[in-house]
Amino acid sequence: MKMFVVVLVLLQVSHHAFCVEVYEGVESVLLPCQVNTSVSTVVWSREDYKYTTVHLRDQSGDISENQNHYYRNRTSMRADALQSGDLSLTLRKPTIRDSGKYLCTVYRSGQDLSRTEVQLLVTEPPVWPWVLAASLVLLVLLAAVGVIVYKNYRVTVTEGVESVLLPFKTTANMTEDVTVKWRLSGTNRKTVLVFGKGLNNEFKKHSSYRGRTEMKKDPLETGDLSLILKNPVCKDTGVYTCTVYRDGDILAQKILKLLVKRTALVH
Repeated sequence: MKMFVVVLVLLQVSHHAFCVEVYEGVESVLLPCQVNTSVSTVVWSREDYKYTTVHLRDQSGDISENQNHYYRNRTSMRADALQSGDLSLTLRKPTIRDSGKYLCTVYRSGQDLSRTEVQLLVTEPPVWPWVLAASLVLLVLLAAVGVIVYKNYRVTVTEGVESVLLPFKTTANMTEDVTVKWRLSGTNRKTVLVFGKGLNNEFKKHSSYRGRTEMKKDPLETGDLSLILKNPVCKDTGVYTCTVYRDGDILAQKILKLLVKRTALVH
């Protein structure tokens, strides 16, 4: 009788995640990705693009053949990246459009060794105080004649909390015929919440937000249109917009920047 011996090899693929925030207009931003050994290939990618490759490096050097044209001549890595294990990606001249999730996939001898997710948030730079003061005066004047006032806020939270509140209170005339819509901006705009008479809120939400978003009781009566986002995670990071409509006209709008930081690992 012949005996067959089956050897099962289990390969452990490590996973890491980071959140990086930077202002639009800076010279460059560094997306971290490191391993503790030499590797043969690294691929930086964005799964939300049709052409997913952001940067590809193998032992022959950088390969731009299948690189997304939007990133041509804007990405680079250390010359000794594969040998040193520092596979961090430098992205030059980041813009708001660059916001999103980047995946660093590392291979050694054809085997998937490590994956690192980096959530990049590119925001508008802060306004200088004197410009801000002038803008506030202008906003007050515009508000006096009924023009919509746009405001920018930032909310920071750590993964693992039960929920986070994106605040928005308005004095606009909130009758029953208005529609309130919260959306996440970016390459693929996602509907986070829709509130209005006769609307199926859950059906209109993006699948990743179903069962995770809600508003406070009687928002039209109180004018409190704040969004409650349950169990926030790193990939929820981004720019959120709440818009109030009536018959297609915008009555009020607010823009908030949410940064969800990953919980620090205890070693």
